[in-house]
Amino acid sequence: MASAWRVEFAQSALREFRQLDDRAKAEAKRAIADLEEDPFPAGSIPLRGNPGFFRIRFYRDAYRIVYGVSGKQRKVIIQRVRPRASAYYGLEKSRRLA
Repeated sequence: MASAWRVEFAQSALREFRQLDDRAKAEAKRAIADLEEDPFPAGSIPLRGNPGFFRIRFYRDAYRIVYGVSGKQRKVIIQRVRPRASAYYGLEKSRRLA
């Protein structure tokens, strides 16, 4: 069965993903694969002040995947794959540039 949604990475998010350790990367892969089927899984939260952005937690809740959803294009765009402490820093600025 083909996935219902296409998942793409922002260049910086792909770099962040590649820098994860093996265990965190495995959990991130599972979470991202789930986004292909449903961009709003249980535990996804819309970000206040950033319409169209959502976050999911992974790897013992220490990391976040921040992503945007385009309903028309049926696309999920991963913006961040970072530790919780830095996942939201500068997000508004990056959204304006994107």
